[in-house]
Amino acid sequence: MPDIYLLTGLTLPQGVAHESLPGTVTRFMSDCWHGMSRTQMIARAKRRGLRLSFRATAPCPSGETGVFELRFNDGAGECLMLARLQRVGDRRGKRRQTRRTDVSRPPPRDPRQTRLF
Repeated sequence: MPDIYLLTGLTLPQGVAHESLPGTVTRFMSDCWHGMSRTQMIARAKRRGLRLSFRATAPCPSGETGVFELRFNDGAGECLMLARLQRVGDRRGKRRQTRRTDVSRPPPRDPRQTRLF
């Protein structure tokens, strides 16, 4: 079973303003939370009509945090972001299946919380 990658942060590349991002990407970013898995990110992007691809900028050993390029494509254009993902060791040694309760859940949202941007 492959390693699991968990989100620790999102950022824009230097020189890119958040105003230049399409609305679907901005809404996707507001749906993300700390500890979200890479698989959950891909599923949420797909629901928003985005194709999301990850590419590591450098090799990342297990247990470490690495920087990945996120490329969003909505059919009309492409945009680039940077994500810090922590690589969690594989689950080969575990005998039990992952239960639904083990999956990362979004944190409760405060209605007074402003949008990400």
